[in-house]
Amino acid sequence: MAPMPNPSLSLWASRLRQNQGIRSLMEDLGQVTGHPDEILLGGGNPAHIPEAEEIFAEAFQTLAKDPKLGALLGDYQAPIGNDRFRSLAAEYLSPHLGYDLKKGNIAFFNGSQNAYSYLLNIHSGKMLDGSFKKILLPIVPEYIGYADQSIEADAFLATDPEVIPTGKHRFRYGLNKTKFDLSKVGCVALSRPTNPTGNILSNKDIEWMEERTKKQNLPLLIDLAYGNPFPNLIGSEEPIHYRDGRTLSLSFSKIGLPGVRLGMVVSDPITIETLSSYAAVGNLAVGNLGVYLMDILFRKDILTNLSKNILRPFYDKKRELALSIFESEFKKHGVEYEIHDPLGGFFLWIRFPNMSVTNHKLYHLCKDKRLFIVSGHYFFPGLNSDFSHTQDCIRLTYCRPEEELARGAHILAEIVASHQTKSE
Repeated sequence: MAPMPNPSLSLWASRLRQNQGIRSLMEDLGQVTGHPDEILLGGGNPAHIPEAEEIFAEAFQTLAKDPKLGALLGDYQAPIGNDRFRSLAAEYLSPHLGYDLKKGNIAFFNGSQNAYSYLLNIHSGKMLDGSFKKILLPIVPEYIGYADQSIEADAFLATDPEVIPTGKHRFRYGLNKTKFDLSKVGCVALSRPTNPTGNILSNKDIEWMEERTKKQNLPLLIDLAYGNPFPNLIGSEEPIHYRDGRTLSLSFSKIGLPGVRLGMVVSDPITIETLSSYAAVGNLAVGNLGVYLMDILFRKDILTNLSKNILRPFYDKKRELALSIFESEFKKHGVEYEIHDPLGGFFLWIRFPNMSVTNHKLYHLCKDKRLFIVSGHYFFPGLNSDFSHTQDCIRLTYCRPEEELARGAHILAEIVASHQTKSE
């Protein structure tokens, strides 16, 4: 139930107090009690991988013995990071992103979520010429955390994606080029791999969009939280490179350090300078811990090996295990289902057709059994249509232990089977 209107609040504050998907997701994580029956398949927390945690522990020990520890704990950074760290990041990222980057192309933030709250508002809302520009999400479903980032209401645009069957119980979403309209748009934003589906928009599709955005001088924002160069959970797909007109965001969260809260933006110097103004007002300074850890991980080139030889093999194996577990339970209970091809990231996006309840109700039914999932209806900001997937789909993480996945699959299959009308 939405809270009662409070006349002392701004319109923005009132909107933030409504039922937010990202708030619901993160509060579920915060309300976990540690009860042995809890099954945590809802959040975006990366898996705890011992080999990765050993690397991070060694880096922390190096920091603890470093004479610069006093500066780490006791000194402010610049709003988007000190020049030394920005220059190091530019040098490290240049070969990975295929561009001769300089410090003026780099900004650090307290997580990429924090960075996007600024980026999206730079390019949307009421403009200097009096027009109102929106954020186009070219393919939905899209990341749950974008939906409430804009200060202005009704700032997102989206259209029904193409739904492409790819095999038995499999499909993927495709870019709907016939409805790609930039007439009211201030920027185009997407995640690659897409959170929640694991979709990976091809470079060919991205270049098709760029042909059109460049004609109108519109920026293309690409969120690489799960992509290249780290953690590089993109399967066999081609990596993304930086080029003029693109703004890329990177994150340390999905390599296994969500508690550190370090995000990076790679963009043109004017955008970076504007972000610095936002950061000074909103954050004062970027936190030190993340950039000092980055200094170690980049200088020793640790992330290349971590991504290639530890993270990707781990998540590839977990994906296949999760698919086997869930599909076995679905078939055992006679559940009708479709799974989006999990090309990257570490989520499963599952559609249950012919349900007598919505995905939001399904979320609550699962929660009553201590099974935490995410309702898919949150992932379609800006879509004003009766597209059935908005009510049919859920997101699951497969980062959890095998035993937890198995219990979750059994409970989910039982609940869905009891609320699904079978096709003839």
